[in-house]
Amino acid sequence: MEKIKVGVIGAGNMGKNHIRLTSELPDFELVGIYDNSENAEQIARQYGTRFFSKPDELISSVDAVVIASPSSTHCPLALRAATAGLHTLVEKPLGLNSKEALEICDAFMKSQTVLVVGHVERFNPVVLEAEKLIEQEDVIAINTRRFSPKDLRINDADVVQDLLIHDLDIVVNCLNKSKIKKLNANGRTAYNERLVDYTHTIIEFENGILATLEASRTTEDKIRDIDIHTRSSYIRMDLLNKSLTITRRTNYKLDTGYSPAYRQENITEKVFIPMVEPLRAELQDFANCIKSGSIPRVGGGDALNVLQIIDDIKKQIYREDRNHGK
Repeated sequence: MEKIKVGVIGAGNMGKNHIRLTSELPDFELVGIYDNSENAEQIARQYGTRFFSKPDELISSVDAVVIASPSSTHCPLALRAATAGLHTLVEKPLGLNSKEALEICDAFMKSQTVLVVGHVERFNPVVLEAEKLIEQEDVIAINTRRFSPKDLRINDADVVQDLLIHDLDIVVNCLNKSKIKKLNANGRTAYNERLVDYTHTIIEFENGILATLEASRTTEDKIRDIDIHTRSSYIRMDLLNKSLTITRRTNYKLDTGYSPAYRQENITEKVFIPMVEPLRAELQDFANCIKSGSIPRVGGGDALNVLQIIDDIKKQIYREDRNHGK
């Protein structure tokens, strides 16, 4: 099959990474980019591709498109791509809410083209290895922490849509696919009276597993941790530094004929993590789906499921009787 003619809409931090990788991957031919920023033309020249002054001009010139523009533009752009019959990768979130996500999913079902959603952490090799591990474990609880400094460029999404969504996707679509029994969420604003910058969510699943998810845009440290408590082990995932450790109990007994006082050490395993760039793997999955018709690792259904839960979380956080900022 010939190379996939692809365009990228959006040239911010994530967009530039998509531009770089689609210009490198052998399955793609980067036809051009669109962005309304001042340096977009310069970025296009840097990667030897064409700058389009209008998104519709780019859409009419390609077979596939990556939408990496601000979250508020995802729905209208995705619907235009579906109408044009393009295979499409939409950066997370698929829409600002589940209503938009459902509209997008319906549009791509009608167009019978590929829809992939950019939950890039699903391609993190730590997550891929953890999925294999927990198949043999009796999980009790999962705790996630995702902290970042404030990004002043993001003004159309709160911390729930910006950060929490990653870990929520990992928990409900990878580590524990049980239905939610009960959910409680709280949030506080820090920089913007309209959008929360810190959130703490506790989820009880029908299978008994408890999940605690914490996300913050108020820290200078960047943290991406997931801890899994099981009946026989403690699993620690560091998504940022690509490490995965398992601490297990030991049943070692020393028979010396008397009763010495000693401390029994646990066994800690360090799992080998292959060095893979998650976004490269995500784009390769997108190409494979287009060429072979394989099922996306993150399709519209998974993204819709997450946004339905996000809607429930936001309803609790933004209740009229809760004073977030004081």
